[in-house]
Amino acid sequence: MTDEVRKVTIQIKAPRGTYGGEVAIGHYCVVEGAVVLTDESGKPTGADRRSVLPGEDAHLIACRMVRSSRKVQASVAGFNRPLIYPKMRY
Repeated sequence: MTDEVRKVTIQIKAPRGTYGGEVAIGHYCVVEGAVVLTDESGKPTGADRRSVLPGEDAHLIACRMVRSSRKVQASVAGFNRPLIYPKMRY
């Protein structure tokens, strides 16, 4: 395992109609057998570490970590997000 910074991109919302969708981009390193979320330069973004057990994929663990950290941030930061309503039919 290596400590090089890797990029992970996850889909948050699928494209639909004229809406292009939404993705979240994160970075991670595998250090001493654990996945750590980082910024682009490799500086850790939090204290969360998840162990990589034999047979597990560090990339998938990082995807889960980015998704869960995004959910925590979205509960506060997503308050002013634009609302997309379905088209009304009369």
